[in-house]
Amino acid sequence: MTKAELVAAIEKAIGTLQQVYRNGADESDLYEASLLALCLDAAGAAGGTVLLTQNGIDPAPALRFRRAPGNIWSGNFTYALVSFPGTSKQLEVHLGVFVVAGRSKVAHECDVAILDHQEAERSRQGFVHPRNSKLVAAIEAKHYSASPSLGIGRAFLGLAQELGEKNSSLVYPSKSSANLAGLIAKRPSEAYSELLPGTPAADRLRSRLDQAIRNWKDRI
Repeated sequence: MTKAELVAAIEKAIGTLQQVYRNGADESDLYEASLLALCLDAAGAAGGTVLLTQNGIDPAPALRFRRAPGNIWSGNFTYALVSFPGTSKQLEVHLGVFVVAGRSKVAHECDVAILDHQEAERSRQGFVHPRNSKLVAAIEAKHYSASPSLGIGRAFLGLAQELGEKNSSLVYPSKSSANLAGLIAKRPSEAYSELLPGTPAADRLRSRLDQAIRNWKDRI
């Protein structure tokens, strides 16, 4: 998809992009924003009500997302707060924030992170990175015109081991090489090739996220 097509798909799904973000964002940035929109669609399917906000209280008049990795407590960027009827539990969906792995204590960038709201609040108040144990889902996005390399696949699997293999997905708009598909297929993590807004791959990822959110919501 072209930049203009991605902008149109995002704005149709979740609202108007801030002009400064729209002008500065490249296709990779917008691809990640389209994945955030997909996450919000999944949250809605799981019964959630979505607030796109920059302060956790008021609706954002226009949407401005991160274009580079950053700390969850820094910057004035749009994120989603998702509430569910019948429970006080809430989720947040962010682009480009660091999450710390419990095993190694290393902070890793999440292109798209679905997080427990209480954990996000803890992070903002304490100026500490969210813990991977509170991740509902993490998406690694590679906006490549050709299949990501086997090295990218291996790096993703290493990241997934840090963040949680069952919660991690590798997503890209190109066709997958047989080697990459075979590598990922042997592990609990998932890869979604040829994923663009409105494609069958997007529907499959949406269903996976829908179930992950339902499981999190029902967990005691």
